[in-house]
Amino acid sequence: MLSRLALVLALTATVPAFAEPLPGAAPAAELQSLANVPAVVPPRTKYLGAGGEPVYRNRLILERSPYLRQHAHNPVNWFPWGDAALAEAKRRDVPIFLSVGYATCHWCHVMEEESFDNTDVAAVLNRHYVAVKVDRETLPHIDAQYMLATQILDQRGGWPNNVFLMPDGSPIVSMGYAPADSFRNALLGMADDWRNPEGRAAMAGQAESVSELVRLISLRRTAAAEVDEVVFDQATAETLSNFDDFEGGFGPAPKFPNETTILWMLDRYERTGDRGALDAATTSLKHMVAGGIHDQVGGGFHRYSVDSQWLTPHFEKMLYNQALIGQALVQAWQLTGDAVFERAARRAMDYVIREMTAPEGGFFAAQDADSRVVAGGEMEEGAFYTWNPDQLLAALGGEEQMARAVLGLDRTPTVPTGSIAHLDPAGGTDFARLDPLLERMRVARKSRPAPLTDTKVIAGWNGLMIRTLADAGVAFNEPRYLAAASRAYGFVNGRMLSSSGDLARAWADGPLEMGTLRDYAWLGLGALALYDATGEARYLSDAARMAEQIDARFSDGPGAALRMSQNPGPLGGSYDVIEGATPTGSASALALYARLSKRIADDARAVDFRDKADSLLGALAASLKEAPTASMSAIDAAAMHLKGETGPARPLGNGVAKARLSLAGEIMRVDLDFGPGWHANSDRPLNADLIPTSLTGTGVADVRYPPARTVTLGFQSEPLAVIDGQTAITARRNGGAGSADLTIQICNDSLCLPPERVTFRLPGG
Repeated sequence: MLSRLALVLALTATVPAFAEPLPGAAPAAELQSLANVPAVVPPRTKYLGAGGEPVYRNRLILERSPYLRQHAHNPVNWFPWGDAALAEAKRRDVPIFLSVGYATCHWCHVMEEESFDNTDVAAVLNRHYVAVKVDRETLPHIDAQYMLATQILDQRGGWPNNVFLMPDGSPIVSMGYAPADSFRNALLGMADDWRNPEGRAAMAGQAESVSELVRLISLRRTAAAEVDEVVFDQATAETLSNFDDFEGGFGPAPKFPNETTILWMLDRYERTGDRGALDAATTSLKHMVAGGIHDQVGGGFHRYSVDSQWLTPHFEKMLYNQALIGQALVQAWQLTGDAVFERAARRAMDYVIREMTAPEGGFFAAQDADSRVVAGGEMEEGAFYTWNPDQLLAALGGEEQMARAVLGLDRTPTVPTGSIAHLDPAGGTDFARLDPLLERMRVARKSRPAPLTDTKVIAGWNGLMIRTLADAGVAFNEPRYLAAASRAYGFVNGRMLSSSGDLARAWADGPLEMGTLRDYAWLGLGALALYDATGEARYLSDAARMAEQIDARFSDGPGAALRMSQNPGPLGGSYDVIEGATPTGSASALALYARLSKRIADDARAVDFRDKADSLLGALAASLKEAPTASMSAIDAAAMHLKGETGPARPLGNGVAKARLSLAGEIMRVDLDFGPGWHANSDRPLNADLIPTSLTGTGVADVRYPPARTVTLGFQSEPLAVIDGQTAITARRNGGAGSADLTIQICNDSLCLPPERVTFRLPGG
């Protein structure tokens, strides 16, 4: 393996002065032509002319990605990722310096300011390398492969991810954040090694070895296997063994929300009644809702907590966190009836609608952790969100003392800019009194310099948010949420999806890059959620088209997981099976196939989607058995495919009918909605051979069935008692615990489908 001394030793080579336009870069007509391109506003550089115009321009000024444009006025001769950069490295016979980050990344900003906006560093970088910038949010498959290379090389991860590459794109060595002097010396050391024949040979050997490992891991195929209850039990047991029963969450600090784990725990409880699973999920959510990771003032959630108590967050706000935590909060409320979960979910939804929505309806990607303490001042992480006594007094006047006590703002600050608002996770907060004060604080906070908002619209992240808003709109009977979900879907579907099925990954004044597997799968699941919420058939058709595009664009055929991208890049393709902060594409496609198979009334298409789900689950099964907690989203999707869906709303008879449970105090109601021409036997079907509709269970008493209609159908000469159209079964809850089991058989005038039994877990059960 190549010695890493080149990356850490301080070398004494001198760097000569180079002429503008970019220090160290050879004159190029392409760069000179950028002089007349309008500057990025505001320019993120310290190199400004007398009139405030940036001195330097590089190729990134032509890009639309907000992250790439942040670097457009660096003195670095940046290229965007693509064939042109690889060709330039080959032409010049120099290595590539690849830097991967994203628009709201704190340490990316630090390294930009210290190193990339530094003419001494830029002179070395421009002279000895082809420098390439990647926005990980628009090219997630490139990010994934080079992050895997970094994990192979250094057993670490994170951004910025800086990787030295051979001219063909194969990775040699990697490094994370580095201050200017260390980074410059590393660049010089690598350049010396490159000019040395032995050093270059070592680089080439290491690059070949790492690239082969990346390919083996990325495209690992396993023999088809089956998932059974043992796998679900193991996933639950391993998760509970990592549960922090004092502070919530799974594992030590830093603590991430781990939404897919919480969603699995909620699902497991709903299926089995496992109280340990429910306690792990709700305890974690309650501590997050009470903690500083929750923006108590403005709503929504920060990316993660640096401590075990959820107090001090990393202050970025990502759209996907709002979507996934929101989904977990809605489900937790449905299972427990705890108003704390509804309040937090609503505040997160309201935050997204208020601050993260484009005028045309799409949802923005993220908000930065950093902002200026005062206009024109220094950037500080968390400055927008923290409070000092003077700020609180100005916002609340005489009620400042009450807010300080309830929000923990009298606690010693854990960040330089002030104290972080948080609540007592044990509960007891008087929200009727607190919420008006929080609104006054939110309005006062608006006068501060705001953090940057990454305004690109990512297709898949919008799909996640659309799904959560649609579910929340129904759960909370909130039309605003359904309207926001519908508008966002209309934006993505109308502007980012072509008639031929080409879905853009993102939108920033136009479409950006090709959609990945996750974009197609998450948008498909969002469309299905809108179908379930509204009953509009167009959403079901769109979801089915998304699933068909997935099969056409990302499948290697039976026995394989699904590829992440349509464009494999220099290291080859990769199967989307490695879970990080979001569900994997393969797991999400499995969920989409399975849900469609239960909603498509066309038997042949329903069977086809079911077969696709079977095949994909077979390809994932061996990995799930080996490490069930490594992809909780796939475990969740597998349980749904094999054992049916959970939640208060269920499709019946391949989608020809629906059932939804609702509660009002001690009264429960199961609404039944039959499609035209379909019905079910009544609770007294007039024929002993037919299956009656029944609602039973430990939590059910005093059941009242809807009145039956007597009909004579083609396959039955005797009259039948049926229920059809829109009707409902009502009952009384038998105490605060238990479940309700609906048994029903759906028929039309020529056939009866197999009987179905669905179990609804009652809140508090």
